[in-house]
Amino acid sequence: MRAWQTGLLLGFGGLVLGAAAIIGVTEFNFRTSTDAFCTSCHTMSIVAAEPSFQKSSHRHNSFGVVVTCSDCHIPRTSWFTETYTHISKGIRDVIAEQIGGFQDLAGWARRRAELTSYAIDEMRASGSLTCHSCHLASAIEPQSNAGKAAHAMLAKGQANCVDCHLVHSTVH
Repeated sequence: MRAWQTGLLLGFGGLVLGAAAIIGVTEFNFRTSTDAFCTSCHTMSIVAAEPSFQKSSHRHNSFGVVVTCSDCHIPRTSWFTETYTHISKGIRDVIAEQIGGFQDLAGWARRRAELTSYAIDEMRASGSLTCHSCHLASAIEPQSNAGKAAHAMLAKGQANCVDCHLVHSTVH
């Protein structure tokens, strides 16, 4: 076989293998982005069942939109970012679920404040990136003066969505 034929064959094989990998990882991201998958862990099923979350506008709104766990917790700025976040958070969460003692509700309650602070800090660090996937800040028109002032600060990058808006009941 000639060198160019070998190169062409290897290039085509790499293309097919690369396409299969992208399709496989995209399917992985899709299947691990469902509420059923996220709440398959004991502690996440507790969080998802909380009345504050179930009654939130992310679950019940006039638009009929139901936000999934991944809509808020997995940034979708790029295929790589989404995949990396799924894998890194997934591994961390599985380990924590297995060795963290979260099956005990009292243990989970003690750890909840720390995890809440971590999640809020993560949202602040990203500039509430996942919020902006659905909410266009410039289109939001708060009714109260406090809301208008907060959104003016948001527009200047001096505030984040989670400074005022929390979906889950949390401990500050």
